[in-house]
Amino acid sequence: MTGRSLEKNSLDMQNDPAANDAKNANTCWRRWRHSRLTLLFLLLFTGCAAKPDAGRTFKLGVTSGAQEFVDFVMEGHGLLDQAGLKADKVKSLSPANLHLMIAERKVDIGFGGFTTMATARTEGKDLIVIFGVFSPVNMVFVAKDSPIKTLSDLKGKKLGVFGGPGSTTFAFLAVFARNWYGTDLFHDAELVTAPAPALVELLGKRDIDAALLGTVESIQTFAQDRYRVLVDLSAEYKAHQGGRAPAHVTVATNEEFANTHGDIVRDYLKAYKNTLQYIHAHPEVWDEYAASIKMDNPAERALLQQKMGSNLVENWDADQIALQNDYLKLVHNIIGDSVLKVVPQDLIRNDFIP
Repeated sequence: MTGRSLEKNSLDMQNDPAANDAKNANTCWRRWRHSRLTLLFLLLFTGCAAKPDAGRTFKLGVTSGAQEFVDFVMEGHGLLDQAGLKADKVKSLSPANLHLMIAERKVDIGFGGFTTMATARTEGKDLIVIFGVFSPVNMVFVAKDSPIKTLSDLKGKKLGVFGGPGSTTFAFLAVFARNWYGTDLFHDAELVTAPAPALVELLGKRDIDAALLGTVESIQTFAQDRYRVLVDLSAEYKAHQGGRAPAHVTVATNEEFANTHGDIVRDYLKAYKNTLQYIHAHPEVWDEYAASIKMDNPAERALLQQKMGSNLVENWDADQIALQNDYLKLVHNIIGDSVLKVVPQDLIRNDFIP
């Protein structure tokens, strides 16, 4: 066929409606097949991604405050999803309510005060502590011109306590006030229970002589330099005992859930430890968390990272567990009548560490 004939044949096909329809149909078929293949690939890809199923869902108990930090990072950066878990989060407005929910199995895993978990164990609850969150970042403040110089000087004074005398943080303070300063805060001081922000104002009005504040409020008050620090709980403990301070906030569960859903407990702790590594690798998460609690002051943000970061519990190893047990013995020997009459057996476990 000559070049002129080829050209003519091409022109005839362009002018032939049937030929054009066949060509268009062929093009549409190719596009449709490509779209189907693309859709199939996407479905296969998303199906392969780790997604939690109903059997991998658990109830997680949390409360407001600094103990939310690790959970904030874990959830915000998908680290729990990576473990194939889904948390049905139950948030309590107070630690006391959360402790009750953990003890009564209303939640499967929760953040609980260490001595409170120990007390519940002695009362027959099947609670177990499976990891530490952080040692106290709390501080006791007095007016800058206050005559109070040490915890011994709190005898006969009004001490504000943000969590009340039954709180884990107050027990921590009471242990070394009695052991190293000879002061029984349960009986020698007048305890005033109120939310931390209210205690700051009461201290400013001189309606109380000293105030034990929550983590966030301790950091803010220290950064503002409005009052004098009488004692920094973790620093004081380390000064007298050396080394690390025990975790006063811990990760707890119950034996029934741990025995029947051991895979969930292990994978949760795996996600938790991965979150700690993520925090080290991505220090910007401190600013993210500070923004979430409306902490905008740069000095406060820097102190948040400095104080909390150094008190996060990184390992649940033999040394840390021994430290926790030694602390419980101190609590029992020093303020046992008020807090812990018996040191519980089998409270602390490391069976689920990944």
